[in-house]
Amino acid sequence: MNFLNPFMLGGLAALSIPVVIHFMNRFRVQTTEWAAMRFLQQSIRQDARRLKLQDLLLLLLRLLLVALAVLAFARPVQKAFASPEQAGKGAVASMVLLDNSASMGCSLGAELCIDRAKRDIAKWADEMDSQSLLGLCLVSNRAEPLIPKPGPNTGLFRKMLAEAPLSDRGSDLLPGLRFAVESLKNIHGMPREIRIFTDGQGAAWLKSAEILKLANANPGIRFVPVIIADKLPANLGIVDVSPESGTVAALQPARIRVEVANHGDSPVQDLRVNLFSAEGRPVGESVIASIEPGASVTTSIATMFEKAGPNSISATIPPDAFATDNRRSAALDVVSQMNILICEEHPTAEPTDRDGFYLANALMPIPSEEAPRHFMSLLFTSPADLPGELSSAVHAVFLCNPGSLPIATAGALREYVQHGGSVVVFPGSQTSAEDWMANAALAGLLPATLGPPTGDDEGAKGLAWQSGDFNHPITELWNDLQQGRLSAIKVFRHFPLVPKPEARVIATLSDGSPVAVESRSGEGAIVVFATPATPDWSNLPLHPAFVPLTQRLLGYMNRGKGSRLSLLPGEAFRKVVPSELNGEEFTVKRPDSESARSAGQVASDEGQTYVRYALTEKAGIYHMSVGADPIASFAVQLDPAESDLHKADPALFTSLHEIKPATEEATQQQLVITREYWTLLIWIAVAFFILEAFFAHFFSHARTA
Repeated sequence: MNFLNPFMLGGLAALSIPVVIHFMNRFRVQTTEWAAMRFLQQSIRQDARRLKLQDLLLLLLRLLLVALAVLAFARPVQKAFASPEQAGKGAVASMVLLDNSASMGCSLGAELCIDRAKRDIAKWADEMDSQSLLGLCLVSNRAEPLIPKPGPNTGLFRKMLAEAPLSDRGSDLLPGLRFAVESLKNIHGMPREIRIFTDGQGAAWLKSAEILKLANANPGIRFVPVIIADKLPANLGIVDVSPESGTVAALQPARIRVEVANHGDSPVQDLRVNLFSAEGRPVGESVIASIEPGASVTTSIATMFEKAGPNSISATIPPDAFATDNRRSAALDVVSQMNILICEEHPTAEPTDRDGFYLANALMPIPSEEAPRHFMSLLFTSPADLPGELSSAVHAVFLCNPGSLPIATAGALREYVQHGGSVVVFPGSQTSAEDWMANAALAGLLPATLGPPTGDDEGAKGLAWQSGDFNHPITELWNDLQQGRLSAIKVFRHFPLVPKPEARVIATLSDGSPVAVESRSGEGAIVVFATPATPDWSNLPLHPAFVPLTQRLLGYMNRGKGSRLSLLPGEAFRKVVPSELNGEEFTVKRPDSESARSAGQVASDEGQTYVRYALTEKAGIYHMSVGADPIASFAVQLDPAESDLHKADPALFTSLHEIKPATEEATQQQLVITREYWTLLIWIAVAFFILEAFFAHFFSHARTA
């Protein structure tokens, strides 16, 4: 005899309760002597034996009633070793994982993948042994348990299964498998398994080595992948929508880049891409001539935004079987003016004598008479005055040939970058590498350590920039030789740069040493060059590529700010807002709602006033407002990996099926339940309850008659 819930046997201690009550009732009897008592002695002696027998009978019935109830809850069963024909049959403890990642929204004709999976699970559950235990957990890139521990309530299982929603999250089955293993560890006495109902998408099984390790570490639990479709349809999806320049200005031409990936087996020709405003108006279109299988192509669409403030844009392609990635949205902070701060030692000198002269012309390559009407505004300051100029209204700071920076200036720069600012450093003849590296705030901020500048011994020819194989977004344009050759840039003197581990090299010299390095710090970015922005040490400022390089540099750094407006499902949004909004209630209009709803209060912490919103499960645009004033828009975007519907390697599923149980576990799993007694015990307990109630009433009535 075995028990499925042996811990319930502790309830047998409750057998003491009827005994205690029985003796308490005996002690309540009090003897009172009175004259006529002697005439009743004979009658009392005759009834005493009968009353004792009645009390003992009631006590016995009550003890049996408690014992039967405890045994029923402990679920006694009879087990036997399974015969070969019984193997795989009988009761089982099963944790069902239902993949509800975004790819499960792919259409299989008359139904979606997730609907077919639900139907298959329901059919499988109907065929299970009635004594089986079932649990249910949704899994995308996280585990979301609906029935966290397998139990006998099949009605609850079917209800939770029917209500299980599709999500916009990415795919990663490992968290769900780990949860399922933990939920089954404390279940003994019956076979245990994890059934994974999924579309078989490769992205969900990228951590296959860890999954196989988990399965081998738990040989007493079977891993059973159930692939609901033999093949998923070919898919074409939008994987990126973003402004080319990073910063978008009101009433200025803007270009939106849209990247489309072809995850099918054949080329796609003449694909039309449409652009829509936040109000749903068409604002541009483009045609991609061809996309080869397994490739992605980026197209650029011109548009314009009429006013500054939080805004959004959406791109669409013709519908296919996976409709979710046929539309993608991006949030934008449209500015009325872009403020660039150029910091140099002598900002009041003649323009041509200033260290920022060439840089200023590269940032605004327009006639001087048009500058007042341009959306970009160039401001000039010195290192000593820099802390007073820094604010959230400054989009980028360029340090041109700075000398030893005061501690206050270095600290202000570090704070500026931490809060989302962009800094570009062009060191020069006035820069002391030794002093800079001794400045803790500055050394911690820079993406590379600076060595003493090289001498003039690099020769008249100098060192050239690398000629190709650029792998950084800023310089990858010049992998196309039609855009020119950066190898024509000659360097005659430079600061040796040693990148930090987290930094990225933008470009190198012909000897392989870095000439430009960037990294992220807090919410901002910083770039350091090995040469100044003047022709003294190199011909970079005179090279035709200097203007597009500077524009791409500025766009890349500001695009990093835009990336904070794009989240994956489930990520929290946070934005710094003006301090006067502290304590105000803000509302959020979600993509799945027609109206805005209260979402909390503007908070303040560590000197920052900010809004934070974490309920971002649905892909689309979210609009935040304080009263009638919009304060932010952000986009929740589908993980681009969800667009790739190619299957995982079938060998992985075979490997999971071939994992053999350990010797002890194998023996245990051959035991099957041949009979359960809890229902019989419940009926017997009901019968004893009725019998006890009848006798208690009958004996009580007889004693008072």
